[in-house]
Parts: sequence; C-alpha cells; structure tokens
Amino acid sequence: MGRFAILVNPLETLYDYERWAIRILLVVMILFGIGMAGHALDIENPLSEAVYTYFLDSILNESGGDSGYNYVNTASYGIGLALFVVSLSGLLRIAGIDGSDAMLIALLPWVLWAPLGEVIEDAGLFSSSFAPWFVSPGVHFQTAAWVVLAGLIGHKVSNGTIETEAEKNAATRHFSAFLIAAQASIYGMSVLSSDNVEILSEAYDREVMLIIAMFGVTAPYWLAGSYVERFDHIHRIVYSTGVGGSIVLFGMLAGFAIGRETSEMTAWPIVIVFAVPILVCYALHSFGKDAAEESLKLGYTPGVLPPGVTEGDYLESKTALGEEIDELRKKAVLASPAVLLPVGGQIGDGIATWIGIDYFGYTEKHVISSMVTDVLDTSLTFTILKVGIAGVICWFYSQAIFEYRQQHLRVLIALCLMVVGMAPALRNVFRLTLGV
Repeated sequence: MGRFAILVNPLETLYDYERWAIRILLVVMILFGIGMAGHALDIENPLSEAVYTYFLDSILNESGGDSGYNYVNTASYGIGLALFVVSLSGLLRIAGIDGSDAMLIALLPWVLWAPLGEVIEDAGLFSSSFAPWFVSPGVHFQTAAWVVLAGLIGHKVSNGTIETEAEKNAATRHFSAFLIAAQASIYGMSVLSSDNVEILSEAYDREVMLIIAMFGVTAPYWLAGSYVERFDHIHRIVYSTGVGGSIVLFGMLAGFAIGRETSEMTAWPIVIVFAVPILVCYALHSFGKDAAEESLKLGYTPGVLPPGVTEGDYLESKTALGEEIDELRKKAVLASPAVLLPVGGQIGDGIATWIGIDYFGYTEKHVISSMVTDVLDTSLTFTILKVGIAGVICWFYSQAIFEYRQQHLRVLIALCLMVVGMAPALRNVFRLTLGV
C-alpha cells in the first residue's frame, strides 16, 4: 500500500510574513478549539463564552440567511481571511502547485458552488441538521474542505504510482466523478428528507433534480477533450469537481423552481446583475488585450516578474526594454482574469444589493454594509462604494509588482475579492429570481 505524502520543493522557503501568518492562524485555531472543548465539557470560561457568543451561536441558530454579523466577528473574519490568503500562498508554493491564472479559473466553479448551496438553504430545502453548514461564512469553510480534498487527490494522481499520462487522465476523471457523486448523495439525501420538501410534495420535482444530478456526476467525462485538458491534474480535478458539484446543487434548485408559481419568480434582476458587469469587463479586456499579447510576446506575464528577478531588481532596472514592459504591464493586467473576475463580482454585488433592498424589500445583515446603506437611506450608496472598490482593484493590480514566487498570493487575493464580491452577488440575484 502506497503512503500518501505531499511532495515539497526543497529549494523553496517561506517569506517571513508567511511564517507569521501561519503561526497566528495556528494560535487562533488552538484557542478556538479550546473554547469549543470548554463549552462541550460545560466548563464556564471567558474564552468559550466569546467563541459561542460572537461566532458559533449566530451560525448554529440561524436559518434562511446569513449568520448574525457583529463588529467582532466581522473584523475577525476579515483579518482571518487575510491571514489565510497569505498562509495558503506560501504553502501552495512550497508544495509546487501551479500559481498561474489557471489556478484562478480552476477555482471559479467553487465561487458559484457556495452561493448555490446558500440559496438552497435560504429556500429551506436542506434538513435541519445540514442547514447550518450552508450559512455564511461557514459555507466557505465547507467549500474550502472540498477544494482541499480534490486538490490532495489531484496531487496524489500527479505524483503517485500512476505512470502513463492516459492513466492519469482517466484517474482524474474517475476521482472527480466520485467526489461529485458523494456531493449528490450527501446533499441530495438531505434535501429529500427535509420537512419542507415533504410539505411541498408534488410541487418539488424530484425527477428533474435526479436527471440534472446525473448530468453533473458525468461532468468530468463530457469535459474531457475540451479546454480542461490545458490544466494540470490538480487543477483539472478541482475544476471538474466544482463544475459537477455546482450542476448537482443547481438541480436541487431547479426541482424547487419548477414547482413555483410564475408570479413568485422574477427574471429581470438576473439580466441586469449579469449584463452590467459583463459589459464593464468586456471594455476592460478590450482596453488591455493588445498590451497583454505584446507583453507575452516579450516573454513577460502581465503583472508577474520572470523567475529570479526580485521587485528591487525590477525597480532599479532602467533599460529601454524594462520601461517598455512597465508601460505594457499597467494596461495588460486589466485583461487578466485576476482583475476581470473580482471587478465584475464587486459591481454585480453592488447592483444586486441595490435591487434587492430598494425594490424587493430585503434587508442588509452585514454591519458595515448596513452603515453604508444608512448614509442616504438607500442602498445605492453601497452600489457606489462597490463600483469604487472595483476601481481600486484595477488601480492596485496595475501598480502592484508580484515576484514569480508570489504568483499564488496574486491569485488568492483575486479569489478573496471574488468571495466577498461575486459570491454574494450570485447568492443575492438567485434569491431575487426565485423569490426566497
């Protein structure tokens, strides 16, 4: 029997800030675990009280929406997310995982997976035991667990005993299908056993749910031979599992939507929330694509320095070629997925929130967002803020210089911005469309 081990690059080391981020996260996790253990053992102490008062109670007792946000957990989630991004970027580099834009594309389906799960919970379709697992922000930890599991299996396929490329490709498809089938079984049983689905009875179309789930489970096979073949095995299994899993969750919502009255659903919000960001991203891509192509011809990935070149070396370089590349970089990065996806997500989130609150009577649960919407008694102020954040993202990536060893950090920053922008935008617009 082969022993599972993560192969690491012996020539790679962690930056000092990555080491500190990992240490701080470990301390926080230990303290959190001690707090949970104290509560389980019924030992009264300030740590357990804080853990449950500010974090766990608001998740476990919530149904049909986000967990209760307060200033303490909002600040903690923000700091924790930043520490996670920094820590993970170093660990992925040490493990030798490709940190190019392919990594961001491979993770994109999971940005859809999480809000689909949240909307299923919003509609009350999960059983009571599963519902808390799909309450934000907990749903993102669950998403991360599936991604890590898929990535570990992909790493094993890439570096294990399988020799030929054809066998590795087949193993990748089989393992992806297995993970998707596991999701279909676990979450499907939860939906079919929930009280609300029993109450809906004939209004919930189980056949549609099953047919779409089968389509999702077979995703790794019908994706074979497409653009997915450009991915390495790790990215391929992560991407295929995310696509198939999202289709499975979509099927659960489709079974619910078919049984609803037409008057209960609204189509126009989804058109606006998708159309406006797409148009903005198309304009940005058109503006930067020529510079991106020229930069690649010169051998430079926009925004990323070549191997062995440090930021200091680059800034001190005054050659004509260096100045040309620098000018190209500022435009070229705007055509990158690391810019386009976060920008589109932020704009979409602002529009979806504005429509949901001002036109459909939804309320804002996030404390910071609520403060913004209260400024002029309209959520349009939040939309303006989000458009401003999109502009800051463009400015940041046009100015930032990432060393080759910092590629993972560049991608994970973009993913972080998508989690707080694109994910809530999708969740909100799906809720508006289904009327839940």
